[in-house]
Amino acid sequence: MPAPVQNAFDDMYMLEALALAKKGWGRTGVNPLVGAVVTNQLRVVGRGFHRKLGEAHAETVALLEAGSRAQDGTLYVNLEPCCICGRTPPCVDLIKKTGIARVVIGMIDPNPSVNGGGAECLRQAGIRVDIPVMEQASMNVNRWYVKYITQKMPYIILKIATSREGRISNFPKKYITSEPALRFVHSLRSQVDAIMVGINTVHRDDPFLTDRLVGRSNPARVVLDPRLRIAPDAHFFEPDARRIIVTGVNSDQSRMKDLASQGVEFIVMPADYFLLDTVFKKLAELEIGSIMVEGGGLVFSEILGKKMFDELYVFVAPVSGGDGANMFEEISHIVNLSDVQAIQTGEDLLYHVYRNN
Repeated sequence: MPAPVQNAFDDMYMLEALALAKKGWGRTGVNPLVGAVVTNQLRVVGRGFHRKLGEAHAETVALLEAGSRAQDGTLYVNLEPCCICGRTPPCVDLIKKTGIARVVIGMIDPNPSVNGGGAECLRQAGIRVDIPVMEQASMNVNRWYVKYITQKMPYIILKIATSREGRISNFPKKYITSEPALRFVHSLRSQVDAIMVGINTVHRDDPFLTDRLVGRSNPARVVLDPRLRIAPDAHFFEPDARRIIVTGVNSDQSRMKDLASQGVEFIVMPADYFLLDTVFKKLAELEIGSIMVEGGGLVFSEILGKKMFDELYVFVAPVSGGDGANMFEEISHIVNLSDVQAIQTGEDLLYHVYRNN
């Protein structure tokens, strides 16, 4: 592929497109995060981003805002425009109709149904296409989408809160981290499709698993409950988000039927013990593209042991005590946290790690 022919303003407008794309975090489902900017004679005449699954794509929003001013203009978009019919019509069709002269693209869409086809369709229509521009930044924004669309597996974020000694359970207070750390976690929740915990975490803490401290977009809630022991009054069942229970085939069928009538979804596994990689594949089939795992110890241990995570957030609170597995020891087989720059988050230290393949 020949190198794109850039002008001095391409990076600036692509940065704006990326900033717009991020506004869709947590609301686009398995669709990618996409922002678009239309310029004409170096003036911005249209902006847009993909707001919600099933709604208009970023390019459409930006071009509609630009109207006739899009004629002979430039469209900046962080991901290759689609050339297939999905929940909305192909973006390339509208682009060709508007008289856009040039399209600047951050990265190729890794979706096998697109994968360069959108850019080629535009070129065949006589539109100049420059790609990639700010490719790494574009990849970073949609790293979860790249994994989901190419591997049919969710992007997995592991969030662990520990004491100074690396323990995660049996503390006097429900939350051992500070308010700023909790707000940070709720912000992360608002960006993913689902939160997953084990049944022991639900029994012990009865968590809400919402983003209530930021109030953007509650993710789906997933609980690993092999024998369907979850209490009927658990906060898990609040009808403010999608609810998914992963359980064994021998669970109470009448209770499953009753919960299903209330909108609860089930993934039924062939035994009471199930491997998480299989669970994640099943969740991907339910169009869960990204998951944050928040407990408990057994779940953490399996994910860490098999290196199934893509990102790891470890909050270390200034408290002592607790019990359960030593998370520091388990993490040390993957990364030495002392080599990671800690971020002060309220009273806590935050370590953020991307898994290296």
